[in-house]
Amino acid sequence: MTNRKLDMGKAWTQATGLIGTNRETITAIAGLFFFLPSFAGGVFIPELTPPAAASSSGADPQVAFRALIDGVSALYAEFWPLMILLSVVQFIGSMALFALLTDRGNPTVGEALATGLKSIPSYVAAQLVSGIGVAVVFGVVIGLLGVVAPPAVVALVGLALVVVALWLFIRLSLTAPVIAIEGVLNPFAALARSWRLTKGNSVRILLFLFLLMFTIGIIAALVSGILGLILTAFGEPVASIGIDIVAGIVNAVVTVIFLVVTAAIHRQLAGPSTGALAETFE
Repeated sequence: MTNRKLDMGKAWTQATGLIGTNRETITAIAGLFFFLPSFAGGVFIPELTPPAAASSSGADPQVAFRALIDGVSALYAEFWPLMILLSVVQFIGSMALFALLTDRGNPTVGEALATGLKSIPSYVAAQLVSGIGVAVVFGVVIGLLGVVAPPAVVALVGLALVVVALWLFIRLSLTAPVIAIEGVLNPFAALARSWRLTKGNSVRILLFLFLLMFTIGIIAALVSGILGLILTAFGEPVASIGIDIVAGIVNAVVTVIFLVVTAAIHRQLAGPSTGALAETFE
């Protein structure tokens, strides 16, 4: 069976249509599951500041990198429970949003949230399977090359592996909607389903997501920068809280757009569900 080819224009039209049709419920989910965690993280988790060893202009790059890693490790060691909690909340919101955008009937917000909660174990398992698998394979390759090959070769292979990792990300990018929308709770089956759906569409999906996130990123950076400059005029603590609010709103908007676009890509490549087809011919 030949896979459908992604039409980027149609996917964007579907995404904006989904946002318009479900504006109120999407706003509620975005506020509760994306804005609030981002805002809470900004308030309760301190910003990582480069240590003196990393910020000095004459610092050794290896020393600076080691200092930066140590700073990140110390931050995670102190705040990991809160970070995990905020991540789980956002995972639930993401899966609930996917469930809300299904063409299999019209689920209520409560039903979508229930689906989001039920989907979390499968989603986390799929992420662990793919992440650990990639990390182990790539780690073994780099480790072996580091022993037998010169640094230049290791660097080139490392760059190639980054490209491969990006390709794998695209091929598995529909795992979440497969779980939440299609109800495929077996993580291996969900990964395999995403792999089949994205076959022959990797370049299209990558180009579409890159152009979309690049454009949104520029707009978000401009808005955040302008509002940040305005807020700094009010001094502390208004500026600090205001910047965290702006960052939370920007994060919520960008996350929603990315998720809805992913749902639109899934809908186009997967085709209408059996339920949707039945409704069409009733």
